[in-house]
Amino acid sequence: MQNKSYVLIIDDEPDIRELLEITLSRMGIESNSAENIKQGKQMLTDYSFDLCLTDMKLPDGNGIDLVRYIQKNHNKMPVAMITAHGSMELAINRRLGRHQKIG
Repeated sequence: MQNKSYVLIIDDEPDIRELLEITLSRMGIESNSAENIKQGKQMLTDYSFDLCLTDMKLPDGNGIDLVRYIQKNHNKMPVAMITAHGSMELAINRRLGRHQKIG
């Protein structure tokens, strides 16, 4: 008997959470979701997950800090970061205060 995978989704956009939940469900993957880092950390305490999908920008912090928290406290769980910034490189550069020059 095969165990089902269990994914934690952390995103402040309800439509994104729902889309990810539906997509994962169709793949036979169970999920639970949180709308901010505080809720996500509580779920990490209460449940065991195989993967975390998190937005980079959340109302109570940023996904990079959450990744650091997970690496420290749940270091066997992989994390995938979602961003609407076009690319992860651009998002991280914006977070670090770096900007691309055009022209």
